[in-house]
Amino acid sequence: MQTISGVTSWLFPLAAVLVAALSMPRVVQASGDFYLLYRHWQPYDWPEYVPSASEVSRSQRGLGWSRHGAMGAIGADYDYQPLRIRTGEPAHNGHLHRLVFTGHWQHRLYRLETRAGVAGTSNMFKHQTFHSDVVNGRVAMFRALGEGSPLSLGVGGDHRFGSFQWLPRARWEHAHESGRWLIDLPIMLWWQSYAGRWELLLKRTGDRWATLDQDQEVEGALYLREWRAELTYRIRSAEEQSPEMVVGLGASVDTRVRYRDLEAGTVDRRLGDALLGTIRLNW
Repeated sequence: MQTISGVTSWLFPLAAVLVAALSMPRVVQASGDFYLLYRHWQPYDWPEYVPSASEVSRSQRGLGWSRHGAMGAIGADYDYQPLRIRTGEPAHNGHLHRLVFTGHWQHRLYRLETRAGVAGTSNMFKHQTFHSDVVNGRVAMFRALGEGSPLSLGVGGDHRFGSFQWLPRARWEHAHESGRWLIDLPIMLWWQSYAGRWELLLKRTGDRWATLDQDQEVEGALYLREWRAELTYRIRSAEEQSPEMVVGLGASVDTRVRYRDLEAGTVDRRLGDALLGTIRLNW
């Protein structure tokens, strides 16, 4: 089996950096944020009648940290998604893990957004048996039309629509008494109320996870993508040391998965639409 020894060599240092960042004294973290997240989807109906997969359940647990500065921000995020798909030959175990490091920087007319990390099924990390699809990322570069212009044009590459591809992007950001607006075509629309309590988000999400079968012999990849709309409300605590809570309700639309089946070839299935709920704690 083909493996990448380099992945093992830097996966654990990345995890160590995340742990070290989260354990820094509170004074050092004053310019940063830490969060815990839980998200749960209404079960999807499997498109074909298969007794072992008549319903696909999905949830997400996540945590992360970010630090903001005058020119940008850096962060680290980890999430675990059980996606209960039990069909296919071979069937992967459905436990998807992802650890990524993110950053964005603004310099005069230019803005750079990056993300790099590892994503794969749990047996890859348990047995430390990796292949090239475990490493992925995304990048986008924008240039404002002029000094103080709310409109920027650029290009971005990621897995939001399936396989990695480059797409033209148009980014418009504006603050008004009605709230803050961010439109990033063709992937996102975001609004936040003036007081910061309400947020509305419509975005395209998608990524790739490296997979292995139970016998650790068949290498593959799973692509998961969707349109997600969510309305959230921020509950601030009166006590300074207590976290603020964000609760949200939304919908996952046109959710699709793609994977390789040794019998059927490449399978691209539409799981359908589902409601979702989110609870997030911010420090």
